[in-house]
Amino acid sequence: MIKVIYTSSKKRKSTNKVWTISGEEGLPIVYLTNTFLKKYNIKSRFIFIKFGSWLQKFSVYIDNSLSENEIGLIKNNHSFNIPGNLFLNLKVERDVLHIGPYIGLIVKKKMERLSVDTLNHYKMLYRLHEMKGYHIIFCCIDSIDLMNKEITGFYCMPNEKENTSRWVKGTFPFPDCVFKKIRIPEKIELELRKSTDERLFNTNFFTKFEFWEACSKHKEVRSILPETKRFRLIGDLREMLYKFGTVYLKPAKGMQGNGIFVIKEEQDGISIINKRKDKKTFPSLFEVMEELKKILPNKIYLLQQGIPSVYRNKHFDFRLYFQKDAQKNWVCQGTIGRVAQENSIVTNLDHLAHIATGEKALQIIYKVDDEQARRIINRTIKACKAICQILDYNLGHFGDIALDVIIDQDFKPWVLEVNNLYGKKSLYIMKNEELISTLYKTPLTYAAALSGF
Repeated sequence: MIKVIYTSSKKRKSTNKVWTISGEEGLPIVYLTNTFLKKYNIKSRFIFIKFGSWLQKFSVYIDNSLSENEIGLIKNNHSFNIPGNLFLNLKVERDVLHIGPYIGLIVKKKMERLSVDTLNHYKMLYRLHEMKGYHIIFCCIDSIDLMNKEITGFYCMPNEKENTSRWVKGTFPFPDCVFKKIRIPEKIELELRKSTDERLFNTNFFTKFEFWEACSKHKEVRSILPETKRFRLIGDLREMLYKFGTVYLKPAKGMQGNGIFVIKEEQDGISIINKRKDKKTFPSLFEVMEELKKILPNKIYLLQQGIPSVYRNKHFDFRLYFQKDAQKNWVCQGTIGRVAQENSIVTNLDHLAHIATGEKALQIIYKVDDEQARRIINRTIKACKAICQILDYNLGHFGDIALDVIIDQDFKPWVLEVNNLYGKKSLYIMKNEELISTLYKTPLTYAAALSGF
């Protein structure tokens, strides 16, 4: 690792230990030691320094008063800002010194929301004390300057001697890589993708129907997707009820189970059940449609095949956490099983009765042993990994997602939806600190790999 040392031009001119390998009028100067030059086999008369998307040519001067892990720069002699006195990783390729990885996390809409308490919370979540040699800035939508291709944000400056740290605000060029934690305007996203050479991940937000359309084209996963149809006319509902008997009615854009209904054929008519467990039964499909016209907001809705998933009158599903690792491969970091309250049609936290690891939930629900549960989960992971790869191919660049899955009585997985902005409350309830830590740290190591480190 190296650190950048800034000095004034007057101080540099007065030292007798500085002499030039080369000089070119108008170029900024970088000071390096002979040891540094030999270590990295630098023989060029000029070098480039790369920091994020910024690249600058320098004239090389030798200053053996520096240590071999220090790079000397002159203050205010260039139009960039590399944090000084902060140990960062260095990658040298020919005559380019790449300092980094420099990673941007877009976490809020407005900078005013980044209080010290919020930043300290991020420091704990992302285990910044373990991210040695990384330059990680937390930034906001309103701190991204497209015209000058700069980002203003906060980074954590450690004090190794006192074992403390402080937050420093700075303005920097666009990063090597950006991890998007919130939805951002399309114009900003496109510019960041361009400037980082597509190293922005968790890019596009997509609806449940866009997910279905993208994945259902692929034979290898089509059979594990519940059939999904755009809801427009009474004929759409009639067709789906005829095929499946039970149908989920979902908003194309929805979270936390909001706006979901179950419609099912029963002996005394057709029932509609909402998230609050309220149930109404109607004698005909026409009357069902009249009721839906009254209660549905003016949104796009989908009809989805109902998959049997009831344990003691309680619906259940599974959540699988997938991330890309330092080798840029999709890995499943963990699984959980969620059992809803009795007669609830959703399994989010407000309606949860039980929660356990995926394997434990399978043992409880289907009375299988440890080895059977492990095999079922492994088959499910394999199927879901194919979904992850299709998402990257069709819908954007992702590196951190959660898949909601039903495993039916034949142990077949059915992938319901994908969440690329998911919460971790279930894991906090389970007190699974190890998995929580992994889920926060892994996107940073993936970002570093994308950056070339």
